[in-house]
Amino acid sequence: MNILLAALSIFVLRLLDQTLGTLRILYVNKGKPVFGAVLGFIESAIWVVAISQVIQDLNDPFLIFGYALGFAAGTIMGSYIENTIAIGDIVVRIFAPKDSDSTQVAEALRNNGFGVTIINGEGMQGEVSIAWCVTPRKRVKQVLRIVSEINPDAYVTTEPTNPTKLTGNRK
Repeated sequence: MNILLAALSIFVLRLLDQTLGTLRILYVNKGKPVFGAVLGFIESAIWVVAISQVIQDLNDPFLIFGYALGFAAGTIMGSYIENTIAIGDIVVRIFAPKDSDSTQVAEALRNNGFGVTIINGEGMQGEVSIAWCVTPRKRVKQVLRIVSEINPDAYVTTEPTNPTKLTGNRK
């Protein structure tokens, strides 16, 4: 019974440290390195405890299994948590023929508090209107719902943003 309890504790420790590791990477990539460093500190302390328990008996497959399963579960848990807290912004691009409901889509988005930039272009079949909307990831579903209600035939793309701010005078 002690070996099963040890394997379970290793699993829980790896679940925690891998969850923190997944979140750490995401926070660093989103421009929050200090918060990522704090998570990394906690993650590494937990990892040392977990690995020291495995090393005590490398011949026991239960301990190795608990370690590996905790790693896998922690990756899934970290991704789930990150999707729930939805760090960062998304660029939503809405492509529609110029004579369609593109202005109504922009107005509806603006009325719901979204900034929208309209760009006129030319596609394979004529003039198009491209609406750009940068929104927090937490609100992407709302933007997509508005677009689909007004212009269900619009072609929509999304991608994460990586904002860059220039400061000072450029010479």
